[in-house]
Amino acid sequence: MNIEVTDQANKWFHDEFDVADGNGIRLFAKYGGSNSSLHPGFSIGLAAEKPQEAAVAENKEDLTFFIEDHDYWYFKDHDWKIDYEPKTEEVSFSFKEKVK
Repeated sequence: MNIEVTDQANKWFHDEFDVADGNGIRLFAKYGGSNSSLHPGFSIGLAAEKPQEAAVAENKEDLTFFIEDHDYWYFKDHDWKIDYEPKTEEVSFSFKEKVK
């Protein structure tokens, strides 16, 4: 499983989140919302935190994007891309099944 973060998305995270003091960006499964069609009824949440038990971690320049072990079920078997959407001024998520 990979997490790809575009340069524009990385800049957005630096502008919008408190990434000081070693905080990374945690991606997690949350109940409700509609920013992903992978698991109906769930969506992706974001938080600026330090990893505790990361199942996956990817570095983009000086920022770590990670998924904790207890949220891995939502993301597993897929490669993820995080991009920035200028129209909405938010990040977007896309995924594709990981080739085994």
